[in-house]
Parts: sequence; C-alpha cells; structure tokens
Amino acid sequence: MKVWPVKHSPLLRQPERFIARNELQALIQKVTHNLVNIKDESGQFLLRLDDGRVIDTKGWNGWEWTHGVGLYGIYQYYQQTGDTAMRDIIDGWFADRFAEGATTKNVNTMAPFLTLAYRYEETGNPAYLPWLDSWAEWAMNEMPRTESGGMQHITLAEENHQQMWDDTLMMTVLRWRKSASCLIVRNT
Repeated sequence: MKVWPVKHSPLLRQPERFIARNELQALIQKVTHNLVNIKDESGQFLLRLDDGRVIDTKGWNGWEWTHGVGLYGIYQYYQQTGDTAMRDIIDGWFADRFAEGATTKNVNTMAPFLTLAYRYEETGNPAYLPWLDSWAEWAMNEMPRTESGGMQHITLAEENHQQMWDDTLMMTVLRWRKSASCLIVRNT
C-alpha cells in the first residue's frame, strides 16, 4: 500500500482547527444567550424621540437593524445545525414583536424580514404573509427615494435627505427581494 506524502504541504495536509467543534458550538451558544438577554441597564443606548417613543437600540426586545443581523445569524446557525432552540429564539422574537404591533417603517426596521421570509418558506405560516406583503409593498412603492430613484436611507431618527448608504442593501434590499420572491411563489 502506497502512502502519499502530504505533510510537507499546507495545501495538501489536513487543516488544523484552532478550536474544536464542540468548543465552537459552546461559544455560539454563549454569544446567542448574551445577545437575547442583553439589557441596557444604564439607559446609555436608549434613543429618545420627541414624539414620546423610546427605542432600546441595545436590548433584544427592539426592532432595529441590529436585531435583523442577529436573527439572520441565528437563522444561519439553525440551518447548519438543526438546533431547534435557535429556531425557537427566532420564532419567539417575531411572535413578541407582532404582539407589540408594527414599528415605524424605515431602512433599519426592514432588517428582520429576510429571516422572516426564510421562516415563511419553511413553515408556510400564513400569519407571516401580511407582514411580508405590507413591508415589501412599502419598500417598493412608498419608501422615500432620492432624486435619482435610489432608496433614501431613512432611519428611526434621521431622514438622511437625498442620501443612499451602502448598508441599505443589507438592511432593506435583500429583505425586500426575498419577501417579494416568497409572495410571487405564493401567488403562482
């Protein structure tokens, strides 16, 4: 039996892992636990608006771009591992936000909808459709545009008049496209 020499080449030898899989999973569990349990005890990260709203931009019980990014990361981990606790975190977040009612529509509050669209594809839950539909309609037809037709980067506290930001792609366009594809498939 011939044994092929591979130890001499970093391209051929088995890659070394800097962390064992179970250690990585434990770290992901800790990060996720901290994410969903974080609280702004000092009030430092509260965004106070002159219409009386107070937006918690740090805690898990809000509706901002940070939640969208976190939800999508948790969703990707769930997809790769089948960890139903992660799926339950996602579904619980949406159930809680829906029970609270809608938030102001803007670039950043669109962020969670990519994950919701993926969950709709998996579950077919009809309760998700009005949310996906109305927010996709808003992004397509009502969201403020720049003079050149781009999506204006409007947020909870800033209009950013005539400004297009690159993170609008992450926060709004990907979500809008995925929501639209779910709605198209549903209607065919």
